[in-house]
Amino acid sequence: MSFDWHETLAEIWAKSPVLGSDKGESLREHTYNLMVRLDGLARLRPKLQEEFNLPRLWLILQRAAWLHDWGKAAPSFQLMLRGGPTWHHRHEVLSLLWVDWCCHDLESTEATWVASIVVSHHKEARDIFELYPFGLAEEDDPVGDLVSEVDVDTCRILWEWQRQQAMTSWTPNQPEGEVPGAPLPPPWEEAVARVRREGVERIRFWLDRFRRLVAGFESGNESLSPTLGFLLRGFMLQADYTASAHVAQGERPRLEDGRILKAFSLNQASLYEHQAAAARTEGNTILIAPTGSGKTEAALLWASCQNRCQTGIPRLFYTLPYQASMNAMFDRLNGAFSGKVGLVHSRSLAALYQRFMDQKYSVKEAGRQAQWMKALARLHVQPMVIFSPYQMLKIVYRLKGYEAMLADYAQGVFVFDEIHAYEPRRLAMILETVKYLREEWGARFLVMSATLPAPIRNRVKQALENPDVITAALPLYKAFSRHQVSVVPGDLLEAANLERAVRDWHGGKSVLVTCNTVARAQAVYRAIMKSPLKPPGGELILLHSRFNARDRFRKEHCILSNLALGRVGSEHKSERPVMVVSTQVIEVSLNVDMDTIYSDPAPLEALIQRFGRVNRNRRMPVAPAYVFEEPADGQGIYDPALIKEALQVLNCNSDRPLDEMGVQDWLDGIYTGKILADWEASYESTATEFRTAFLKTLIPFVSDPELEEAFDRLFDGVEVLPAALVKEYLELNDRDPIGATQLLIPIRWGQYHLLTKRGRIRPCQGKMPSVVDGHYDPEVGLDFTKNQQENV
Repeated sequence: MSFDWHETLAEIWAKSPVLGSDKGESLREHTYNLMVRLDGLARLRPKLQEEFNLPRLWLILQRAAWLHDWGKAAPSFQLMLRGGPTWHHRHEVLSLLWVDWCCHDLESTEATWVASIVVSHHKEARDIFELYPFGLAEEDDPVGDLVSEVDVDTCRILWEWQRQQAMTSWTPNQPEGEVPGAPLPPPWEEAVARVRREGVERIRFWLDRFRRLVAGFESGNESLSPTLGFLLRGFMLQADYTASAHVAQGERPRLEDGRILKAFSLNQASLYEHQAAAARTEGNTILIAPTGSGKTEAALLWASCQNRCQTGIPRLFYTLPYQASMNAMFDRLNGAFSGKVGLVHSRSLAALYQRFMDQKYSVKEAGRQAQWMKALARLHVQPMVIFSPYQMLKIVYRLKGYEAMLADYAQGVFVFDEIHAYEPRRLAMILETVKYLREEWGARFLVMSATLPAPIRNRVKQALENPDVITAALPLYKAFSRHQVSVVPGDLLEAANLERAVRDWHGGKSVLVTCNTVARAQAVYRAIMKSPLKPPGGELILLHSRFNARDRFRKEHCILSNLALGRVGSEHKSERPVMVVSTQVIEVSLNVDMDTIYSDPAPLEALIQRFGRVNRNRRMPVAPAYVFEEPADGQGIYDPALIKEALQVLNCNSDRPLDEMGVQDWLDGIYTGKILADWEASYESTATEFRTAFLKTLIPFVSDPELEEAFDRLFDGVEVLPAALVKEYLELNDRDPIGATQLLIPIRWGQYHLLTKRGRIRPCQGKMPSVVDGHYDPEVGLDFTKNQQENV
């Protein structure tokens, strides 16, 4: 050759220049970066090949990584990276041209896996087959046009690179002998002749092998390994994403008992028995302990035990049911493991942005940091992640990139907090997924709650296959008998009942008022605002799901800062007593400690969670808790039969402190007869359908856009912009786009369609989100009973 192939290889780019640079990232640099990240993934899971009986997993991935972007060497692609015209082919398809060079020492099935991972590392199988369909006449075949892009000089550079690589170690970090290096390519004359003569044929051959592989999965061919397919494509996607973003490969969670104890100001002698038991329990576990008794610390100590027993765990996933509780747990864990915790939910970007703004970052820098934190979570980098179980269901619904999520869960450790919060149909989907991850992916689970009715407890045991059960000690339950419940006739909204709550507030108590629906919470708030008994300087805070993120974060911050200032749940009367009116969002993991509660009727397990926000730290011998008899119809949220049973149990035990130990027996007594039969029927029908329609059909390479819409409708809902905030949104969107998204409000799909039918929704247009004609007030939230005209 008349040129130095080393220098020319450096001029073959894989990525266009970043802003402010005139030089792109070379193919050699990107390939090296990707392989280093694959090496990191292998080190996170050193026993994965052995435990999954996939001895050639990392070898296949390394070969695919080596080859995956060779198609970018095409001169037209290089011209596009330098600002030239768009290239209308797929580089990953062109990369198949050189599979024979790199895989001639592999078995046929292994080479097929390499080709399949290479060709699918960006696009889904159906997209590739649409772009390069089969059965075309030679003159119409786009593969011919694709191969014509490759010249002899390009082939020679790649051939020389391959030859050099075959004589060196695979990556500098790979243990010698663990993964063989790349093989020598065929002799140059033979190699280039085959590309010229059989290029189209060889690409078509490997495309066909990929098509047959996908068809085999779709037809249920039992000789194929879905697990291998998931891991290969999943780890390839992870490594390519992190290499492209220049993000360092994630590290293991640093979970050691000493670090956890120090972070939460504990020591071995101060641990409760259930915490100490969790710290020495290996494997799947159920933990039942009163609210406020340190279940979070117990969960981390349990995870630390798994870390010791497994010689390190790759990731810790902490699941919670509500965004407010996820945000609060993020703050708590990030305080203990700074920078090592990710937050994943539909509004996590806004939540992270607000935290940086609270730290006095500029708008630009807060946005940049929040986007980066969100990207790290999406790239599966942080050792610990906080999310809802619905994120896990994305793998089963085969949303785009589901293989990367599934590979990320392999051998992972999961903590499920407040499992009781899900109605039986959703619980069935969650626990079937838990069982699948335990059986097929080596995942370990801790499920914990203050209350676990017998049917939920039994289903959790089935999903975890006879787990260890840790129950707090009897003396602790006696010590945590902190509430005395009174069942009050009538409805909370009756004037006399509201006056009773306001008098407590006026008397200096911190008061929690919990309603079952947003509309009732708004009505309570408005009535109290008009009360002449409001204490001078008293703080009244309304919290529910129908605030935009900006106002929601402000309110959560207000509640928690009041707690820090000793104004929520103080032992002494405060000059500025606090009353919080809320919906169920207060039930889980908002770490508040108030003096008394007035609540709508609800199932017993929900009421116990609400009571757990009162006298949490046992500042008083007992705190009063008031539950009203009406409305007893469940208000479309709860089963009326469960409310009736809960009121009956509480009425029978209202003359003495609530027996925390007895609550479990009360719950088991409620879930009998028709209530139990209905619960079991709902659970089992969903579980059976979910197994058949989703888990048994789960295969790699085949995401499903139709299921993505079904998932959004079932779990995510839709965000709308109140008409009153349109002007502010447009002003913000140019200078602070994340701040603009903080003005949106999540509503359920059912509400969205009902409002659309009534002509109160203006569908999204361009960059403008859907606009709702509804009254919005920063202190009251979105009110569907009023329209925008009443805002003026």
